[in-house]
Amino acid sequence: MAKRPETKVTEYRKRAQQARDVALWISIRESREQLLETARQLDTLADDEERRETAPKFSTPED
Repeated sequence: MAKRPETKVTEYRKRAQQARDVALWISIRESREQLLETARQLDTLADDEERRETAPKFSTPED
């Protein structure tokens, strides 16, 4: 079975998890918080992209 190419959603989710993983290893609170904020932003991008992918497609009438 052929593997599907990564979508933007998959990439954003992967990067969000990577940011969380790195945050676990960082003891400096400010840097950790910045990485966690980055993870939240990437999750938001993934959510937005999922909505775009699942939104109904409307065609516009041609003039």
